[in-house]
Order: sequence, then structure tokens, then C-alpha cells
Amino acid sequence: MTARLYRRTQAGKAAWQRQDVGVPIDCRRVLGVIEDEMHPDNVRVRLARYSDVEIMDLLDDLVERGLLEAVEAAAHHDLDFTNSFNLADLKKAAG
Repeated sequence: MTARLYRRTQAGKAAWQRQDVGVPIDCRRVLGVIEDEMHPDNVRVRLARYSDVEIMDLLDDLVERGLLEAVEAAAHHDLDFTNSFNLADLKKAAG
């Protein structure tokens, strides 16, 4: 499964800068921590008071509102580096 990264749209940047009261406070908190393209795990670390499900719900809500956009992560965004391992290479190195 390809991971998704999130980034603010122009509307999202404007809503954050204005502290738009039409955007729920929880959503504004998420907008405040998004920097460039951000993995949901990084958002979760910065907003530890929210559960995994709550973070994903907020991200989805912000995408629906047009305040964030979701992009597919490239291989170099692999946070646990599992895509960089090849089982055959590991066996060869161990043997």
C-alpha cells in the first residue's frame, strides 16, 4: 500500500493564517502542523492528544474541504525503510 502525504492548499494556508472560525479548531490545529509534504505519522507525533483514527479523520475532512491535498508518497518517503531492503541481499550478507 502506498502511503499518502499531505500538504496545505492555498485555501488551507489562508485559513490557517486568518485562523478562520469557519474551520473547526481541531482542523486548524492540523493545518498548523502541516509543513510542506507531511506523513500522517509526523502529524500524529505533533498532535499526540489525538488518536490515530482521529488524525486520519481530520486529514480526510481537510482534504474534503479543499484545505489539504493528499499526494502519493515516493519511495524516498518510506519512513521505516522497508522498501530499501531486498530479502535475497540480506540472506547473502548474512551467509
